Amino acid sequence: MLSINIPVYNIEVNNLVLQLLEQAKKLDVSYEIRVYDDGSKNEYKISNRIISEYSNVVYVELEENLGRSAIRNKMGVDSIYQYLLFIDADSAIVKDNYLEMFFENTRLNLVLCGGTTYQEEKPANHQKLLRWFYGINREAVSAEIRNSKKGFIITSNNFLIEKKVFEKINFREEIKNYGHEDTLLGYDLFKNSIEIFHINNPVEHTGLEEARVFIEKTKVALESLHQITCNLLNGEKMFVEQVYFLNRYSRIIKYLPTIFLKLIFKISRGLIERNLLGKNPILFWYDFYKLGFYSTLK
Repeated sequence: MLSINIPVYNIEVNNLVLQLLEQAKKLDVSYEIRVYDDGSKNEYKISNRIISEYSNVVYVELEENLGRSAIRNKMGVDSIYQYLLFIDADSAIVKDNYLEMFFENTRLNLVLCGGTTYQEEKPANHQKLLRWFYGINREAVSAEIRNSKKGFIITSNNFLIEKKVFEKINFREEIKNYGHEDTLLGYDLFKNSIEIFHINNPVEHTGLEEARVFIEKTKVALESLHQITCNLLNGEKMFVEQVYFLNRYSRIIKYLPTIFLKLIFKISRGLIERNLLGKNPILFWYDFYKLGFYSTLK
C-alpha cells in the first residue's frame, strides 16, 4: 500500500532508513522503501549498500546522474504500491507516528505535505547560520499558516501522493538544474484540480549547507525559476501571482525599473555577500540579494 521513495546523492541514509523501517513495521499495510543512488561518490555508495540487506528495502545504484526531477519520476514508476511518499535523504524523522499521520489524513485526489523543521540550537559553524536562519524563519512553518496561503506550493522533501495521480502529473524533466521543480509540480497539480493539503508532520532538515554553497544554490534555483516562468509557462499570470517571490518582484519593478534594480545590486552585491557570509546574516539582505540577482537574468 505504501512506497517510500528516497533519492540519494552524496549522503548516507542508513539511519533514516532504519527510522522508517521501525515505523513501517508497526503499520498494518504492505510497504517498501526504495533508495535510488543518483551517481554519488563511491564512498557514499559503499556506506549505503548495507541497506540492501534489509527486508522490504530496494536499493538501486544508477549508472549516471538523472537529476532531481527524473530520478523521482523513475522511482514513482518503479514503485509498486498505491501511495508514494517522497522524502529527501538529508532528513530525520522527528515523530514516532510520522507514517501513521499520513494515513490518518489521506484521501483520494489529495496530495499531503508534511512540512519541515530544523534543530533549535544555532549551528556551531557560523558558516551554516544563514541556511539555519532561513530554514527556521521561512521553511519551518505550521500547517495552519501553509494552508491559509491558498495556492499550489508544495515542498518535495516530504509529501505523499497517489501513484495513479503521479503517473499522470509528475516532475517536468525539462528542469535539469536544482530548484523549483516542486513549485512547477504543485502548479501542474493545481491546474488539474488535485488538492494540496498541509499537515503538521515535518521531517528535520539535517543537511545545512555553508553560506557560500547556499548562496550559489539560491542563484541556480532562481535561474530555474526564470526558465520555468519565461520559457515553460510564458509568464502565465496565475503562476506569477501565486509564487510569492515572483509576485513581489513584479510589484517592485513597477516602481523601480529593472535597470535601476540591477545597478543597485551591482553596487551593493559585495557588501551584501559579506553580511550573508558573516556571523550575523540578515534575511532582509538575503531577500534583496535574490531580487537583485533575478533582475540580472535574461
